[in-house]
Amino acid sequence: MRAFLGAALIVLLAAPVFAADRQIVGGVQDHSAAEAGDCAHFFSTTITNLPAEVNEQEQREISLAGVDQLRVDAGADGGISVRGWNRPNARLIVCRTAFAESKAHAQQVLDSINVSHHDGAISAKGPSLDTNQTWWANMILYVPRRAKLDVRATNGGVALRNLSGRVSARTTGGGISVASSSGDFRIETQTGGITLDRVSGRVEATSQVGAIALKVDDAQVPTIEARAGGGGSIICNITNEAIWDPNRKMVRIGDGYPEVRLSTDSTIMIDRIR
Repeated sequence: MRAFLGAALIVLLAAPVFAADRQIVGGVQDHSAAEAGDCAHFFSTTITNLPAEVNEQEQREISLAGVDQLRVDAGADGGISVRGWNRPNARLIVCRTAFAESKAHAQQVLDSINVSHHDGAISAKGPSLDTNQTWWANMILYVPRRAKLDVRATNGGVALRNLSGRVSARTTGGGISVASSSGDFRIETQTGGITLDRVSGRVEATSQVGAIALKVDDAQVPTIEARAGGGGSIICNITNEAIWDPNRKMVRIGDGYPEVRLSTDSTIMIDRIR
């Protein structure tokens, strides 16, 4: 998997996969355009070589009375876009997609996809993924800005916007982006990249092999600690007061306990908002 970092964009391209048990080819995630309000403008696209496609969109209003934390699981290939708003309830838009060898088969797969919500838990489940069929359920979720969230995906990406609560986000192969938010964020992905844009509060972001991009305002530079393991490297363009270790594998900016902690075996880019 390769990651390309731009000023406001991270794109993740999966190499073609022709495994014996599934037909997913790859995916593209554009976090600079992660303003998804409907399924047609979702920030990520999953690609498959199966010929027949069917789609369905639905919207639900979800009461959060008595819910301390929202737990969201997108399943194997679904992505999640979460946006904070000023209402006490949540709104969930579900974007179901199914592919198969024929339209009739794809419709059967689509009808088997179930996105449930109960007691603050939202999850997507569906039929098996194999050489003849595949599916995913992308979720667009509007929540109160200060909501406490636990968001999980597998191969899909996660985009978080306008949030100020305690948020945990994890994915295996997808990227994670956080923008225009202030809160307490724990971000973790294995092979995906991470982008942090106009984020304040506390952030701990870890990727095993994905690149990390942090953009900060010159007027409000947080205390930062960044570590690059393995063959990784750090590029820092925001201050001449950075303190580096001898191998330039770790950099600290500011005094005291770091508000932002970054770690990866790939590249870390720390830059100004332009």
